[in-house]
Amino acid sequence: MAEGRETMDAVAKRSVELAYRPTVGDLASALRVRARSTGAGRFQRRVLVCTVVAVAVSVLLSVAGSGRQDTPWQLYAGLMVFASLTTAVPWLQARQLHRLAERQGDIRGSVDDTGIRVTTAHSSVTLDWHLYPRYTETAELFVLLSADKSAVGVVVLPKRAVTDPEDVDRLRAILDRRLVRADAAEVPGGPRSRGRAVGRGAGSVALLLLGLLLFFFAFAAVQNAAHPDRFTGIQNNTAPISAVTLVLGTLAVAGAWWLVRRMTVMRVVTAVLAVLVLLAGGAALYRVGPMLHCWGSDRITRGPDGAYACYDF
Repeated sequence: MAEGRETMDAVAKRSVELAYRPTVGDLASALRVRARSTGAGRFQRRVLVCTVVAVAVSVLLSVAGSGRQDTPWQLYAGLMVFASLTTAVPWLQARQLHRLAERQGDIRGSVDDTGIRVTTAHSSVTLDWHLYPRYTETAELFVLLSADKSAVGVVVLPKRAVTDPEDVDRLRAILDRRLVRADAAEVPGGPRSRGRAVGRGAGSVALLLLGLLLFFFAFAAVQNAAHPDRFTGIQNNTAPISAVTLVLGTLAVAGAWWLVRRMTVMRVVTAVLAVLVLLAGGAALYRVGPMLHCWGSDRITRGPDGAYACYDF
């Protein structure tokens, strides 16, 4: 019995060997993890969300007003470009880091209770645990973070790098003994992880319903102009409102998919529902499209030939 316990202890203390070549996806995921685990990263995400919401609300209020021709669309476009670039920063940084990693070739690593040893074709380094006192786990990676507040130092250990699936559990056990989890909510299978999964699924469904509602509003907003036989004469030009609502609905559908992009079953279900919702959006766009050339006009009417004429009063 003592011999069995000694054997188990020896297996537990044996180092975990890794062999891999980092990808852009690995590095981008690690950078996103770092952003979620640092105060600066969380602040940046809040600024991004507030910017997108402010732009969406401002555009909607502007196109709903009477002075649409004075709408500072350049400002809104600039803010959206800012939001897009901010979102793309981890991917752009990962591209730069990947070019450097590619020059190192294949990476071989060894992890045990004494630290991490990393060897490439051109270098070899040993990392003590005190340099990286915390870590976060994702579905594909273990990400070690340095002790400073900004987590400048990052070590990426892909789970695919081990040959035996049991080594993933052994590697996690080593990290749990030597490090502190930066975010317990990321533990796969844990209560908080399951709660987050349920929350993401519910949020995805809510966004899909919001997208469908916005597409319905976009369809209904141009009801008068689309049926001049029932609503004769010159009508208020609601095409800009409809167009903005279509954009917001599309963003809601994209957000629904983004929430569950790492959840296999929900991702498939969301994709199917998103296609159905986008079909409704396509029907609304088919109705709104011919009116968009009157974007800056206050009034609109439809002639017998089906073409729309624009009027300003």
